[in-house]
Order: sequence, then structure tokens, then C-alpha cells
Amino acid sequence: MPTQAALDIVNALFAGQKDLSDYVAQGMSDAAMSAIDAKKVEVGKSFMASQEEDDEEEEETPEVETEQPESEEETDDETD
Repeated sequence: MPTQAALDIVNALFAGQKDLSDYVAQGMSDAAMSAIDAKKVEVGKSFMASQEEDDEEEEETPEVETEQPESEEETDDETD
């Protein structure tokens, strides 16, 4: 099924209009926006899929808590 912009170009051509630049520009703009929107959806899906994988990895990896030794300042205060 042709796009509306393509139909407008064909209709203008057969109507005898010689300047089709407005129709072509609109058609190219519509095609570009459609391609950009499709790419946004694709990137969004892959981003969400990678987020889900990262969340699953974080749940599987246990957090390790480390104890930090007391600093010398704390022990010096006790001898004063």
C-alpha cells in the first residue's frame, strides 16, 4: 500500500503540476520520521532487555560485606 505522500506525488504529476518539490519534501520527511520512530522502538526494546538481564545478574550475585578495621584515630583517643 503506497503512502499518502506517494499518492499525492502521483496525483500532482498526473494533474500536470510541474513543481513537485513540496510533495517530495513532505514524503521524505514522513519517511524519515517513520524510520526514526521505528529505530526508537528497536533501541527501547533492546535497552529494556539489557536492563532486565542486568537486574537478573544483580539478584544472582550475593553482596559481600567487608569489615573495615578501626582507624588509628579511634585507638589514640582511648589513651588520652
